[in-house]
Amino acid sequence: MRLKDVSILFLVNPAAGNGKAERDWPVISKLIGEHFTDYDIKFTERPMHATELTMDAIRDGVETVVSCGGDGTLNEIINGAAESNVKVGLIPLGTGSDFGKTIGIRTPEDSIKALEGNKTAKMDIGRVTFNESGNKRFFINVLEIGFGAEVMSYVNSHAKHGNRTFVRGIFSTIWKLKKFKPGAENDSLKDVETIEVIVANGRYFGGGMLASPGSQVSDGLLDVHILKPVSRIATILRLRTLVNGSYIEKGYSYGDKVKSIRFGEAGNLVEMDGEVVGRTPIDISLVQQGCKFIVP
Repeated sequence: MRLKDVSILFLVNPAAGNGKAERDWPVISKLIGEHFTDYDIKFTERPMHATELTMDAIRDGVETVVSCGGDGTLNEIINGAAESNVKVGLIPLGTGSDFGKTIGIRTPEDSIKALEGNKTAKMDIGRVTFNESGNKRFFINVLEIGFGAEVMSYVNSHAKHGNRTFVRGIFSTIWKLKKFKPGAENDSLKDVETIEVIVANGRYFGGGMLASPGSQVSDGLLDVHILKPVSRIATILRLRTLVNGSYIEKGYSYGDKVKSIRFGEAGNLVEMDGEVVGRTPIDISLVQQGCKFIVP
């Protein structure tokens, strides 16, 4: 079946969730077949393949592209769908699948119900320019610099077993922590030292940790949280406040709401939507209503 003959394309990353997506797919495929007829399914085969397939689908007039994987798969689809008219859907099958928690899609059943309802919302996305290469990339959930990016580097290079992998990544990485100045070009955040920078559009990261409880995906702003550096032991003791989001009200971070921000200090690792993508310096800007998303 040609893509021109379908209205919904399901893009499946079989490696998502350490192979969970592939193992679960027969059941999910049956569920899809019980509810839809006008669709096609394609499996990704390499990094950024979902971006290519999304752009192909848009050229062929497909109305909806559904991410079947984790946050990284969704990120690739957003990078193909950004600033277009295609609708993006989500079946969360990854290790963390954190963006779905923000919009109320936590299970395949949630996804099918949302797709049947076909209700859409225009959501903001972030655009990142890597200064050294000039490359640009979008994110829809959360970007991190420093500690969180190092944790994701660990998670993505080890067998994934849900939240346990994130916990192991945290404790493997925390002993290597070093303070750094991110070089934020922002009056309220310049010259601060930190171990971790969070730039949030969504609310959750790291397999359900409440990174930015006040974030709204359609408010025209990105929430910046820069953790105040403390000793390694104190950092461990404060981890619970990062899990439940209370670190902000307790004063453990500097913060601001921005439409754009630059981090000029070179060499710090960057991750977005669960994928390690490069190093600073970077420029981040908001693309307001840059994506049409299917929501419950």
